[in-house]
Amino acid sequence: MRITKLDAAIHQLNVASRLFLDGDYLASLTLAGAAEEILGQLSKYAGRPVAVEFIVGHHLEDTDPALPDKQRKKVIRSALNSGRNQAKHANHPDETHVDVEQIYPLQMIMRAVPMLKGLGVEQSTEVKQITDWINAHPEASK
Repeated sequence: MRITKLDAAIHQLNVASRLFLDGDYLASLTLAGAAEEILGQLSKYAGRPVAVEFIVGHHLEDTDPALPDKQRKKVIRSALNSGRNQAKHANHPDETHVDVEQIYPLQMIMRAVPMLKGLGVEQSTEVKQITDWINAHPEASK
């Protein structure tokens, strides 16, 4: 089977949303993170906004102004991607555990969903369900 990158990201995000709602935050994080990366690249290629770039730009003023912008952006991206990176990398021998918190997959899902719209994708049932869940649980995104 051969599918487009967009279809792969949509499928990953839909499954990630179902897994999140079922309470499987680790698998949800991995799939949502993959979908968010693909959607970010596709958005960039299409000249559409990339969620993580918007967030980085928004928080740039929260970092040390003495640092060069490139380093400041790296600090923010590191914080934004820490949960996903813990789940997919083992770069150091002392990295023996992964923090599996609800907020990590939720962040990836919330970054991915707006990019779907920017790419002209209709909301799936799963995306509608996760959006409804987010609206019903405002405390979860704090």
